Amino acid sequence: MKIQRGSLFQPETNYYKAAGIILMTACLQFLLAVMVAETQYRFYNTAQNTLSDLGAVAGYSATIFNLSVMAMGIMGLLVVYLVLKSGGCRLFSSCLAIASVAALGVGLFPTYTGTPHTLFSGLVFVFGSLAVLFSYRLGLNVPMVVVSFILGLLSLLTIFSFLWLGMESPLVTFLGAGGAERLVAYPVLLYLVGLGGYLTSRGEDWVRLRFHTLFK
Repeated sequence: MKIQRGSLFQPETNYYKAAGIILMTACLQFLLAVMVAETQYRFYNTAQNTLSDLGAVAGYSATIFNLSVMAMGIMGLLVVYLVLKSGGCRLFSSCLAIASVAALGVGLFPTYTGTPHTLFSGLVFVFGSLAVLFSYRLGLNVPMVVVSFILGLLSLLTIFSFLWLGMESPLVTFLGAGGAERLVAYPVLLYLVGLGGYLTSRGEDWVRLRFHTLFK
């Protein structure tokens, strides 16, 4: 079967719709959990406190955050399985799989664990951003590709500014450590919500249409 932008379209094994619903659910439940957890963390400051700080203090905020980020990791791995089973791009799937496993690590190893948490959170940010960039290989339309490039590069460039300048980065000075971190995380999360919605339209009729086009 021919390859179209990194994906094999297989009408007989199309799980994109289910993958899209799970991807949307994974990211939306995490975004909502963060908002709820912030209300349970006394004196929490979105500019100065990172997202992971929500999981580091005993109480409701830690329980909510850690369970939510682990749930996102588990659902992310399920999305990877369904995309691959549908003939989806391995490059995108590999990046999303690494980010999902790392999300599990973030929940299991909160901020106070030190190096393990830093490693897992770094992997989430880097490979989450790469998954956004490589999602074009799923055969997206032009507007989605443009959005993926803008948001993926925004996250990656913010990460590189941390690696290059550290806490002296202008972003940290202007937005605070928490605000700058959100400039990495939220573009990825919001894009993946949109990608999930896009994939839900890839029902059986849509895939058959693309399959017919390839072999016309």
